Amino acid sequence: MGRRGNRSQSRPPEPTNWETERTLADAEADETIPEGTGASTCPCGSNEFALEAILHVIDGVAKPEPVEVESLTCPECGREFEAIVGENGRYLRGDFLGYVDLDD
Repeated sequence: MGRRGNRSQSRPPEPTNWETERTLADAEADETIPEGTGASTCPCGSNEFALEAILHVIDGVAKPEPVEVESLTCPECGREFEAIVGENGRYLRGDFLGYVDLDD
């Protein structure tokens, strides 16, 4: 058996255009909570959300507690968040899910 020696057969790595690459960390950094706001305020500053939930209706009247909670959507910027059910009927925004097209 012959030896090839210590010649490396590896090619140099392909150049990466980091200017156009967007990572999950970049997206999460865009969604950081500004100073003085909380989980009930959108990063755009709005404190209003549309709640998407499934309600239990008996004789035409909806129970105050939802059966299932889907998401919170900011009507100002269209950002969609996970809805977290808190105490005393509060809903807090959780992880960023995406954007919703509100121009329907």
